Amino acid sequence: MKKMKAVVKYADAACATEIRDVPVPEIGKTDTLVEVAYIGVCGTDPHMHKNISAFKFDHPFIMGHEFAGRIVQAGEEVTGFSAGDNITAETHAEFCGKCTLCRQNNYNICRDRKGYGFHVDGAFTKYVKVPERILHHVPGSVSLREASITEPFCVAYKAVVSNSKIIPGDTVVVIGPGSIGLLCAKVAQLSGAGEIVVIGTEGDDHRLKLAKEFGATMTINSTKEDPLKKILASGDGYGADLIVDTAGSSETLKLSMHAVRPAGQITKIGWGTKPVDFSLDPIVAKAVTLKGHFSHTWDVWEKCLTLMSKKMVDLDKLITHELSIDQFEKAFELVETKEAVKVVLTPI
Repeated sequence: MKKMKAVVKYADAACATEIRDVPVPEIGKTDTLVEVAYIGVCGTDPHMHKNISAFKFDHPFIMGHEFAGRIVQAGEEVTGFSAGDNITAETHAEFCGKCTLCRQNNYNICRDRKGYGFHVDGAFTKYVKVPERILHHVPGSVSLREASITEPFCVAYKAVVSNSKIIPGDTVVVIGPGSIGLLCAKVAQLSGAGEIVVIGTEGDDHRLKLAKEFGATMTINSTKEDPLKKILASGDGYGADLIVDTAGSSETLKLSMHAVRPAGQITKIGWGTKPVDFSLDPIVAKAVTLKGHFSHTWDVWEKCLTLMSKKMVDLDKLITHELSIDQFEKAFELVETKEAVKVVLTPI
């Protein structure tokens, strides 16, 4: 049996992650075997490594869910893809395809959904098994390096375009200048937002500078100035039409409630590991829409790849570091210390 190197989270304990020899996966009739070219490091990956994630998993599993590569083998019932094709893939390794949610194009929240690098062996390795139904062709004008981080772009696109409402000229505030936050700013710009405010904190100065390249008209470092005062001092003084919270903590939700205008919207992407310790009544008093957002769907991937192919969004600007998978701990450190904006890994 052929073996490959992989980053394996092998136990429910802090730092129980290591490079292991694992079997090359076998594929079924509707699957493809993809040779991974690049894998993006998500902010959740260091959390899983340190065992501070809000989720529980069945161990061991291979980490990694943002990837692009080349098909080396296609199952006999695969019709739209062939060996040699450059692809990227959704994170929904498994879903039932039959339930009400799946039939309504909400398969990203199917009860039976299992994601790469969480519940199914992921892409921090050389080869990964990918069902045809979640594959996407990478346009010729898009590199595999850039395509490997299509997934966070899709999260941002679906959050801002599908799950939020922006009218041209609106004020949009994005909390958190990580890769998804920066891409939310870019999508808000493409959607016609007039004022785009990106809020960061200590250590985010270089990310806030990059935010200007992704459409931000104003940036705020919350350790140096009060973001609420600055938001309410601009425009008509009522606050933002839309606030996108990619950070997810209790503090950012509280800021969102006070900074959003009456009848405005808060779209929450970031996860918080702790319960809120304050009243949510301002949402009621201001008739605000609070909407949770999770993941993406097939149609969104196609839209994002089109924007990338037309050079309307440049994901390569986000990639600050490239390392091999045996340097995964260094990659996680770069993400946690904010030295990196986005790290991509390569197989060994």
